[in-house]
Amino acid sequence: MLLPECDQPIEDGILTVNEAKRLLNETTQLQQVLTVMKLHLEDENG
Repeated sequence: MLLPECDQPIEDGILTVNEAKRLLNETTQLQQVLTVMKLHLEDENG
């Protein structure tokens, strides 16, 4: 979902406050998922 959020600002060259908030939200969610994945992988590898 993060990459489609980047389309409009890239297209028009303007990052609005709402677009920035959506990008921050998507980035935060992605970071949380990646952190959980990392912790699981570390647990499996021991």
